[in-house]
Amino acid sequence: MRIELLFELEHKELPKDNNSIWISFLKNVLSNCNQGKFYKRYFSGTDSKDYSFSIILPKPRFIQEKILLENSLVKMIFSADDRNKTGLIFFAAFVESKNRKFPLPEGNSMILKQIRKLREQKISSQSVIFRTVTGGGLVVREHNKDTNIDKYYTFQDEGFHEKLKSVLIAQAKEAGFSESIAENIIMTPIQCKKVLVKYYGIYIDVTVGTFQLEGAPELLQYFYQAGFLSKHSAGFGLLDIVSQQNG
Repeated sequence: MRIELLFELEHKELPKDNNSIWISFLKNVLSNCNQGKFYKRYFSGTDSKDYSFSIILPKPRFIQEKILLENSLVKMIFSADDRNKTGLIFFAAFVESKNRKFPLPEGNSMILKQIRKLREQKISSQSVIFRTVTGGGLVVREHNKDTNIDKYYTFQDEGFHEKLKSVLIAQAKEAGFSESIAENIIMTPIQCKKVLVKYYGIYIDVTVGTFQLEGAPELLQYFYQAGFLSKHSAGFGLLDIVSQQNG
């Protein structure tokens, strides 16, 4: 399920480092819906989440630590895997939170004004060209347990494809796909670029643009709906389909 949420800000600005705002919003709507029945399912432990989102800002201007916007309307595109009813759970939570004021940093606030289901495509091909949704990008993270330090790779970096493969295999296996299906997926950059994104106080390397994925259609469908690679439930990894390569 893919859902478009339209928010109205009290003031036409956001902090540059704003992923935490949207994660807090998702936590808030689940905790306030159905007596918080599903909150622990998505926000307890470190299990991979089967959803993704991206934020679309109206003509943003980046000035120091703030983003100034042309108008007060901000969109969230939220997408979830169909298999575990995650989309239905969040959709009900969004409806419950419509027209409620949600406080933001520095005296700002936002109100969820509109909720709309978007049309999704069904993937039937073993080769699909995707593009990252505006506002997000692909994160490939390597975490060193000994030093507790993260390293982020983009398509330009040596070792990118090896680390990407290990991340996507882990994500696929956590989602219930077999190791053979997970190991046979291939990612090929087509037109990509590296960007720096401020995330929880640090800048991380992110890949944006178009790329080809080859693999089992059911796994490609999962990545399309649930998001792709590291931090896909934290505002990264949301994909749009450019074309499917048939034959």
